[in-house]
Amino acid sequence: MKKLLLTASVFFVTSIIFGQNINDHRVTFNYIQLPLIKIDDKFSNYELRVEHAYQSANEDSTNLHQMKQETAMKFYEQQLAIYQLQRDSLDRMHLMNLAAWEKKVNSGITNPDGSAIAQPAPPVYPEPPAYPKTEEPLLHTEMDEAFVKQGVAIEGFDQGLGGFVVHLTIHPIEHRPIQQTKKGTGADTKYEYTAPYILPITVKVESPTQGVLYEEKLLQGVRNYKMSDQKSQYDHQLYMMDHKREFYLKLEEYARKESISTVTSILNNKFGYVNKTRSAELYSVKRFKDYEYSDVTNAFTLATLALQLVGNDRDRSGAADKLEEALEALDAILQESNLYDNKARINDKVTAMLQCNQAELLIWLAEFDKADGIVNIAMNSGEGKAKRHLKDEQGFYADQRTRWDANY
Repeated sequence: MKKLLLTASVFFVTSIIFGQNINDHRVTFNYIQLPLIKIDDKFSNYELRVEHAYQSANEDSTNLHQMKQETAMKFYEQQLAIYQLQRDSLDRMHLMNLAAWEKKVNSGITNPDGSAIAQPAPPVYPEPPAYPKTEEPLLHTEMDEAFVKQGVAIEGFDQGLGGFVVHLTIHPIEHRPIQQTKKGTGADTKYEYTAPYILPITVKVESPTQGVLYEEKLLQGVRNYKMSDQKSQYDHQLYMMDHKREFYLKLEEYARKESISTVTSILNNKFGYVNKTRSAELYSVKRFKDYEYSDVTNAFTLATLALQLVGNDRDRSGAADKLEEALEALDAILQESNLYDNKARINDKVTAMLQCNQAELLIWLAEFDKADGIVNIAMNSGEGKAKRHLKDEQGFYADQRTRWDANY
């Protein structure tokens, strides 16, 4: 058993001694994110048209309020008529009682004990019906089209006539019951309030040459507006009594800004040429024993320089030569790869990490099949670091391929 442990220890120490140290580098560069849906190259402008669907909701609310008022008034008038009949009946009966009493008094009739007959008490009337009071509806305020047009900007295009058309239908905001959460105890007790809402916007994009490219009703899920915390739940009720309309106007303004911002992001993701910054991880190798890795350092430097050029063109053509030069440098190093000898200069560990560099460069050359092949080899190499790196990047690589295929 001791001999087995000693052997294992020697193997572990030997692995450390002969294990090359990998340098991790974060390389930051700009690139133009291609759209998921390509607009015909004929068009560099887009026209924004806004439809105010909430206006019909205002009409519906106003009509419903008027109908409720009319119904309430009609019911009130019916109840008032019944009340008047009841009152008239009581008055008639009271007058009849008074007439009988007065006749007795005038005739000198008294009670058996000789006392005067008491005058009949006035009638007790029923409660009159309350005049109907219906709460005014919360109408949606008019949305300024200039605000919408300033808030929507699709990168790579100018807003104006003569291009494709973006239709935005602004729907009415739907309020949900305000949510209360009690936090803390004793003097530290507070009540947190959140106002859930839904504010959908329908987006339709159409091109004169391509027809309708996209149409969807967005933002149909519940979102939340954070309200002010209160020390007492009754303070919240007092606030709503005094500021209910003001609060809902603020909520509407906030919700519209958030919705327009989200729609702009979606439009840019699908149609825009968005300038983005990427922080990619590339690898080199530290000097190890008698091995020298200046060629790896040189390949890393070439890769770094090449990636700095990626953002100059939508199709990365300006970076192509440098990307290929960096790949050739990596290919030359990997000719020496020896996956079966941990002591080799380019062993399995170094090989896998340099393959990660290759995959990154190939993506920007749009060599997606080659990149996929190298990713699969590195993922199955048994090198955990390479596997973790590529697992994190696979979603980005797949997205880049989808966007490239949509444009070229």
